Amino acid sequence: MDTLRAAYPWQESYFAIFTEPNRTLAIGRVYEAIAAIEQRRLSPITEEAEQVALISADAGIRKLIAEKNAANWV
Repeated sequence: MDTLRAAYPWQESYFAIFTEPNRTLAIGRVYEAIAAIEQRRLSPITEEAEQVALISADAGIRKLIAEKNAANWV
């Protein structure tokens, strides 16, 4: 996934989930991404594009967790 480019600093943590080949480390990346997203939400978000990106990332993480829980990943 070399095409992933972070438009916002918090996205680096989010994209790291999908580029981490080590399953154990990937779980940690999920928590890091959640923390980065929540940290960003502590400040006002003025760009609609960033708000949409945050919502999308949050939904992506929730979907990933649901899929991986079904496969006994976490």
